[in-house]
Amino acid sequence: MKQLLLIVVASALLGAGCELKFGDDIELIAPNVTAREMAEVTQRTGIQFPVGATGLGYVFFGSGIDDALAIKVLIPEEKKSYFLKNNLFQSGKKNKPSLQIGSNQSWWNLKELKDREDRTQSLPKGRYVECSFGKAEEKWVAYISWMST
Repeated sequence: MKQLLLIVVASALLGAGCELKFGDDIELIAPNVTAREMAEVTQRTGIQFPVGATGLGYVFFGSGIDDALAIKVLIPEEKKSYFLKNNLFQSGKKNKPSLQIGSNQSWWNLKELKDREDRTQSLPKGRYVECSFGKAEEKWVAYISWMST
């Protein structure tokens, strides 16, 4: 009887203590990628977008244990130098991205980039960001992935 009681109590404690709260998954394409999503990316990655930057695609995975996001952003030609002043391009490693959180999205196509620059960077609290930036159809585009571990 004591063993059964012990099992019931242990199960109840484990069940109560392991309740994980997950968020929602969000998938958007232009014109539905708004300043709100751009601000969310800035808050999580530290990447500042210049005025006139346009979100072309956005996905946020919040329903799993570790949050992750990906965004494709059009950077105006005249704002390229502003964008490249971000810390990621100043001190990040010159590694090709490995996460590619957005790789299953129709708008995610790193192969289209020419004059490409790749950067990766570990962030505080087990977070990680990477970016591929280059020209696609004569326009500057950034592909950004972020994840929390």
